[in-house]
Amino acid sequence: MASIEGLEERIAWQDASIEELTRALLRQERRVKALEEVVDRLHGRLQELERKQPDSSPEDEVPPHY
Repeated sequence: MASIEGLEERIAWQDASIEELTRALLRQERRVKALEEVVDRLHGRLQELERKQPDSSPEDEVPPHY
């Protein structure tokens, strides 16, 4: 009987661990989604700024030490 109780304890601990890991995974998924939305907005803003810039290439720019 002691080995069955030990197994039951172990299963209960594993169930609790799985629940905790599931909650952590869901939090991380929400955070990743929020960060992806931020990246998408920043990408859109960058594209908008690039469209507003006059056409110039990096070769035309003078380095700052000149």
